Amino acid sequence: MAPVAASGARTRASRLGLLPLLLLLLPTASALDYTVRFTVQLDDDQRGEFTVTVREKKAPRAAARFREMVNDGFFNGCTFFRVLTGYVVQWGLSGYVTMQRQWDARGTLPDEGKIAEPDWNARGTMAFITTGPHSRGTQLFINFDDNHPLDAKGGGLAPVPFARVVSGMSTLSAIYAGYRERPKASSIRARGDGYLNAEFPKLSYIVRAQQVAFVEEPFVLSKNQTGMVITLCMALGVAVCCVGLRALQRHLRELKGYKKTARDDSFRPGFEDPEDEEDEGSANTTEGKPLR
Repeated sequence: MAPVAASGARTRASRLGLLPLLLLLLPTASALDYTVRFTVQLDDDQRGEFTVTVREKKAPRAAARFREMVNDGFFNGCTFFRVLTGYVVQWGLSGYVTMQRQWDARGTLPDEGKIAEPDWNARGTMAFITTGPHSRGTQLFINFDDNHPLDAKGGGLAPVPFARVVSGMSTLSAIYAGYRERPKASSIRARGDGYLNAEFPKLSYIVRAQQVAFVEEPFVLSKNQTGMVITLCMALGVAVCCVGLRALQRHLRELKGYKKTARDDSFRPGFEDPEDEEDEGSANTTEGKPLR
């Protein structure tokens, strides 16, 4: 029993040794990470909610500014003024002209330095709008789909995701998209809600944005990653089939060799050996002779 117990102890120790490695693969929440819930007026009768979790290590400067905007109440009343189904939904210009001017006066954010945990523009990620180096202001967008071409842009044009939607993608999909790109950012800055209410009365808007209890972001594969997993599974399936086919062929060859040996003429029943007949004749002759 002692060897078995020792083996079990070694197995448990090896499992415990792998546990820290597995924990390293999981994202760890920082004290600066937080979650924000948005309440959205979709139309005259319907409201919805969506929630985003911000990761400071993905973009520290963006995470800090977004928290300031939430705490300042900047997003309350903001409309989703650019909605491209299957691509992005954009907001972040206050209908209160004075508030927008106050935030514009703060200037734009410098580009991020070294990012500890970079993310990509996958479905449900959120980033500030960029038009060049050091150009991030107050406008944000959420990706409706995996928009990896955005990651390939250079010269400060690649948006840097710093948050992900953890619930409420159905609410985002229900945002009014009939105006597409017709509302102009310059007119919103100049005239605010007066311009939006007069010319685009059906726009969905944010009723309230507030920080809530932290929610861990789920592990989600992008389309490219899902395709890679499917490809690997298919390759593994083909490899297993090839190994199984070879084993089957080897078994059939062995079985064929066995049958060929079993049909050898020397073992066929009912065959009379001439030598046996000669032996029998000699025996009969011997029996016919008188004994001396």
